[in-house]
Amino acid sequence: MPAPKYEQIYEHLRERIEDGSFPFRSFLPSENRLSAHFGTTRPTVRRALQYLGSHGYVQSIQGKGIQVIHRPREVSRFLLSGIESLEEAGGRIGTDVRTVLLSASTEVVDPALSAASGLEAGEQVIHLKRLRFLDERPAIIDHNRFLRSVVPSVPVEAAESSVYAYLEHELGVHIATSSRMVTVEAATQEDREHLDLGGLDCVAVVESLAFDASGVPFEYTRSHHVPATFGFISTAQRLPARR
Repeated sequence: MPAPKYEQIYEHLRERIEDGSFPFRSFLPSENRLSAHFGTTRPTVRRALQYLGSHGYVQSIQGKGIQVIHRPREVSRFLLSGIESLEEAGGRIGTDVRTVLLSASTEVVDPALSAASGLEAGEQVIHLKRLRFLDERPAIIDHNRFLRSVVPSVPVEAAESSVYAYLEHELGVHIATSSRMVTVEAATQEDREHLDLGGLDCVAVVESLAFDASGVPFEYTRSHHVPATFGFISTAQRLPARR
């Protein structure tokens, strides 16, 4: 099934922003010109532009148009403001991604894990431990825990390619939202054994809790990243000032 028209427009514009066709602080063509170019309606174009804005590529400036605010960066650029698999991120930023499944097991959520994750105590989860390579550098260790009531099993081939593709296309799971926290922590013995830390003894940790369309928190993940390849981007807006 082809992607919705607004997603096709988003991908086209994103690629042209990232390759420099629309450089930093330049303006995109008007909605009228874009809708004529893509043979679609202005609301469809507007949705694609809103999608670009939510991912930190553009900003709407009243009276001027849509300005590019994206700047190329040398480190890997993962999104905090969007949900994408590592394979999708690798394709977007031009980084080769390879995954090795280190272990897979079934666990019961104990009170400590429940307090840390938001998952219900007593629930069964599938625990995947995966080593992720970026351009053949061992750069990330993922600890993924999936509720078995939502994800009964994960085949090895899915674990070593894209779990999200398996969830969406095979199980029909609608991945809706994710809350995330980023910290810097001391490297563990496991990190030292598997990751190329480049002489450092710390890792960037991304902790996330994903919800499906019915509001069920079904995935809790802690990812340990090598600092040299770690880079997340997000877009922030000024909150209303307190008075």
